Amino acid sequence: MPKSQKEMNTELMLSIHHNLLTAKQSVNNVIDKITDNALKRELKAQFKDYDELSETCEDLARVYEIELTDNTFFKKAKMWFNVNMAMLMDKSNTNIACINILGSTMGVIDLMKVLADSKKCKKELVNLAKSVMSLEERNIEKLKPFVYTESEKMREKTEPAEIEKNNEPLHDKPRKETKKFKQ
Repeated sequence: MPKSQKEMNTELMLSIHHNLLTAKQSVNNVIDKITDNALKRELKAQFKDYDELSETCEDLARVYEIELTDNTFFKKAKMWFNVNMAMLMDKSNTNIACINILGSTMGVIDLMKVLADSKKCKKELVNLAKSVMSLEERNIEKLKPFVYTESEKMREKTEPAEIEKNNEPLHDKPRKETKKFKQ
């Protein structure tokens, strides 16, 4: 049976709301473990953007009489556990940026799926979902330099002679021929 407009609006609004709650929790889970001031500033700015969109989401929920629910205790605990396990051995900027990039990517995918199934949603809700997706995509782009910068530092520490000798980055070298596996 097809969903009513009210059901589609509710599903989209809950998806947006949970996406924003999850993003804010993810930032909160890592912010105190960050030693790099630039990365800390970036994640605080992202949190602020998520928080502003959360307020807009709550305002629209009141207008459309949609009851927002919090993420479940188990979802919060699972996220906290996953983030802490991922950072147990590696608290580098690269790892922190990667964790948040993965989270933002999952958020975009989740919203894309819900939007695809929400043909009759109110325009304001669709626009809010698109704003959240744009924010997530922008955040991914802003975190990429932290992955690249850290990777570049590590490469400089471990292989400076190789880079200087060839005067070119290692990843631009042609690959050696490898044996193909039998199929």
